[in-house]
Amino acid sequence: MFTIKELGNQKINKIDKSKIPHKPGVYIHKDFSGNVLYVGKAIDLYHRVASYFSKSAGAPIFASQIAKVETIVVESELEALILEANLIKKYLPPFNIRLTDDKDYLYIAITKEDYPKVITARKKDLSTVKKSWGPFPSGRIVKDTLRSLRRVFPWCSNSMRTVYSLQSTAKSSSQKSVAGRRSCFYYHLKLCPGPCAGVISQKDYLLIINRFSKFMDGKVIQLLGDLTAQMTKASKKQMFEKASAFKKIIQGVSYLTQPNRTRLYLENPNFLEEENKLALEKLQKDLGLKKLPERIEGYDISNIQGKEATGSMVVLTNGEIDKSQYRKFKIHLEGKPNDVGMHKEMMRRRLNHPEWPLPDLIIIDGGRGQVGGADEQCTMNNVQLPIFGLAKRMEWLYPPEGEIVKLPKNSLSLKLLRKLRDEAHRFAISYHRKLRGRILLSGNQYNKGNK
Repeated sequence: MFTIKELGNQKINKIDKSKIPHKPGVYIHKDFSGNVLYVGKAIDLYHRVASYFSKSAGAPIFASQIAKVETIVVESELEALILEANLIKKYLPPFNIRLTDDKDYLYIAITKEDYPKVITARKKDLSTVKKSWGPFPSGRIVKDTLRSLRRVFPWCSNSMRTVYSLQSTAKSSSQKSVAGRRSCFYYHLKLCPGPCAGVISQKDYLLIINRFSKFMDGKVIQLLGDLTAQMTKASKKQMFEKASAFKKIIQGVSYLTQPNRTRLYLENPNFLEEENKLALEKLQKDLGLKKLPERIEGYDISNIQGKEATGSMVVLTNGEIDKSQYRKFKIHLEGKPNDVGMHKEMMRRRLNHPEWPLPDLIIIDGGRGQVGGADEQCTMNNVQLPIFGLAKRMEWLYPPEGEIVKLPKNSLSLKLLRKLRDEAHRFAISYHRKLRGRILLSGNQYNKGNK
């Protein structure tokens, strides 16, 4: 639930930890007079807040002054970051604010290079950079913000000498070899577009940096307009992979620029809970469901040509991600890639667990075929559940039979289902990568033993 939870004027060592949610959000420490001492954010509020009341030597110096803790649950780590910054600005908590000289404040800057880097800089360093933004009073917030921005606008951290050296190597050897052995660490995390691996031109790299600059300048509408035009152009030329890349950037920029949500959190601490309730009511109406979908299960498959296939089951409870209900499956079906068969197997194994609550709605990542396989398995198990497939490209909803449901792109219903689908995909692919990693490791050990 998205609500302010008062943990009360309790003795520190007797605080009721059961009232702290296992969710991302912001926490506010107050003293006995109600004054704000400290504002922080956390991926898991329970673990972070509880740490302040541990008996270990790591507890902060103001822990003895804490009389009340309030928590605000949000949807993501980034929203927590933005809300934290706004609350610090609003309350100026003494244990957040350090009165340091302006020269110690951080700036975000772009370097003067053929392949510019995005860095943090001090005031004394600004004469050496191409462009800068700031100052920002919290170095931690700056660095956390850059981590989020880098997922949307990736940049290279290598020096120019390294970049040119690797590009030269790329021209005289296979690109795969260079990317696999010599490219920077961030390239493998998809946080660098690959000038160090020789996979992107200087012109295309500078386009990314220019987009980052526009974003930081606040020219978001212009940036989104440019990206949308490029996506449409690529789609008309049937360059769907390129169009998809532009769409991903647009979604990232849109997510990063949600000041209205921050304002709504500040004005109404119950905003997320109320939004989820409205989304569920709208979804019930849009899909013609008999009851409010309080429990929604989402399913996805991850594999490479049918090998080491994995399946994921993720759950939304009252519109919120409920990781305690997640389940993962190592698919046993062998042979050629068969998404329909894999979904059917996963549904059969899921229904073999009567101790798991049945959902009010099932969402399959796929189209009519995948939905048909899951629905057929439900029928074989004498279970009737509303099932829809959510297609990736058009984001239409496919029932096992009948008319396709086309939800408005900006609807709360579709936003809720996107959250479920994206989480199912993330969970499935993370398990798939884990299995592949084990096989590669065991293979390397085998090879070492047979050298």
